Amino acid sequence: MVVKQIERELGRFKKRLFHSSKARKQLDKAEYLLENMPYELYDKITNNNLSVPLPQIRNVDETLDKILQDKSSLSRFGDGEFVLMTGGRINYQCRNASLAKRLKEVLTSDMSNLLVALPPCFGAMDDYLPPVLDFWRKCMSRKREMIYSYLDMDRVYYDAFFSRVYMHYNKTDDLYQKCGTYYERVKKLWQGRDVVICEGQGTRFGIFNDLLNGAKSISRILCPPRNAFEKYDEILSAFDDVDKQKLIIIALGPTATVLSYDLCRRGYQAIDTGSFDVDYECYLRKEVRLGIPIEYKYVDSGKKGRTIQPLDDPEYKSQIVNKIL
Repeated sequence: MVVKQIERELGRFKKRLFHSSKARKQLDKAEYLLENMPYELYDKITNNNLSVPLPQIRNVDETLDKILQDKSSLSRFGDGEFVLMTGGRINYQCRNASLAKRLKEVLTSDMSNLLVALPPCFGAMDDYLPPVLDFWRKCMSRKREMIYSYLDMDRVYYDAFFSRVYMHYNKTDDLYQKCGTYYERVKKLWQGRDVVICEGQGTRFGIFNDLLNGAKSISRILCPPRNAFEKYDEILSAFDDVDKQKLIIIALGPTATVLSYDLCRRGYQAIDTGSFDVDYECYLRKEVRLGIPIEYKYVDSGKKGRTIQPLDDPEYKSQIVNKIL
């Protein structure tokens, strides 16, 4: 099975390579290496007592179970957070030394009621769409050593794709069925609870779908859609008078990773949901393309998705209790 997968990958690469004599020889050498690699690795691991270090990451169902059972908070790490930790920038957040430091603090923190979540991309990724697979292979080849320097291999981490159970995966009938069941279980998080959504302007989490059905009440704190960490102190202060029994949902890029951590330390249940609403929208549409723009919602997928359309919806407007822009 592994060899067949390698052969499929090589077939894709062959179509993209210019077949000069030199390039073809290099491709052939790579093909021989990859075809034989599973057997060479198996021999080394089984006969030489070698091991391949992989972080322990609970899957999405185990992550959701833990949040539901223990009312845990969640801070998620993905490619954007790793880029910022190494002094880089991403589309919606400029490089920021303070943010980089805080992200490292969260990643190495150890609070029993905060789940630190990592992308499940350190080992096999058989079910991902080809572009997603290519992306994470590249990311891990470049950043694995840096990421590992902050990880404890004896620690249990949780799944950062808790909020991306549909978009990144091969579309099958089984996926649709599993996602439908999963989304219904997620709604139990806010069933009968007062919810405060801290989100980027234009995110509009749960608007025009039934994702937040069952919540007792919904209020929103709107923040900058780009470079939100520049207003971090102001954003954190916005929770000074918020009842600690309320559930905090945060959709605010890398700022959410730090904010969930700080609010958890203050006694809140704060969940960094990332692009969960976008994932749900794509599921409802049975969308097979990645990064499609969604009307009236900010999607970091290109110029169209990043254009925030005005929304004159009375229910949405009534939920806004604070604007930090």
